[in-house]
Amino acid sequence: MSFSHLLKTFAQFVAVTFSMAINAVLIILVVYHSPDKIGNYKYLMIYFCLISMFYAAIDFTVQPYLHSYGSSFSMIMDLRGSVFQNFPYVAFLLTSSLAGCFGMSIYAISINFVYRFFAIQRANGTKNFSGFKLFFWLSIPIVAGIAWLSVGVFLMDYDEEFAEYLSESIYKSYGLDWHYITLTGCMYFRSDGNGGSHWSVSDTTGAAVLTGIMNTAFSIILYFGYRTKKMINCLTTNKGDTRFSQRLQKQLYNALVAQTLIPITFLFIPIGILFSAPLFGFDLERWSYLVTFFYSFYPVVDPIPTIFFIDEYRTAFLNFFRRTLNRNQVTPVKSIDIVPELP
Repeated sequence: MSFSHLLKTFAQFVAVTFSMAINAVLIILVVYHSPDKIGNYKYLMIYFCLISMFYAAIDFTVQPYLHSYGSSFSMIMDLRGSVFQNFPYVAFLLTSSLAGCFGMSIYAISINFVYRFFAIQRANGTKNFSGFKLFFWLSIPIVAGIAWLSVGVFLMDYDEEFAEYLSESIYKSYGLDWHYITLTGCMYFRSDGNGGSHWSVSDTTGAAVLTGIMNTAFSIILYFGYRTKKMINCLTTNKGDTRFSQRLQKQLYNALVAQTLIPITFLFIPIGILFSAPLFGFDLERWSYLVTFFYSFYPVVDPIPTIFFIDEYRTAFLNFFRRTLNRNQVTPVKSIDIVPELP
């Protein structure tokens, strides 16, 4: 087992451990320390945390390699020494599910932005997120994840031609044996059997559908983010809102902006490049490891802005550590020698 493989396994163990811990902390903060005015938004935040925890658990189970080579990109799972070696189709479904977590995550972010836009409407905008309507909004990331998974299963599924095409590259890069892997991905151009190549309609259609799903979510984020920012700028001149409401809305928006920059950095840009580079003949093989680490560490860093941008959460979080440190401090005791007087 190579050093790079051990490093990757350790990094993914650290990622899942911290992701579970940080998201659990945020759930506790949301349940016990949320301001009353935050309303149903707390349910969205808890839901978002659960998606991140599910993402991290699947990522650690699959321990994927996101790989770009030639005219292809793929998410690969090594089956050697794994319980899934005898159940390759189950491993394939897990790998496709991990890819689907990307779709779930980006639409969870989108729904957060839509909620923030309606929440600052003066005419009870959050009624669109109350009662059974809330379940409708919560179902959208799940539908997006299932759609992404379906594309992986039906249009970008494992086949031996694809695996053999990657054989030399993945052995050189990761020491993987193509006979003991499963994958989901796209191979834009395939061999025609006569020394030439032909355009793969199925693979390209799958990549186009996924790109459409990703771009739709990104467009929603940009549109509602821009509209929300304009309305928040007007809050400071609106005497109908209390200073507390204004402050809370700005904190929530700043946390949401930070939570958007994180997936843009860790997901949108790397995955977007991974999708498009092979189509235009750019070989990113040597950078594939970096994309793998970015993908795995996204659930770790995602909840951090909410903890530190919302005053109530930040204060409760820091006070816990202050109390813990004070409890562990040892109070110095001055020693006094008492010598009895002798008669």
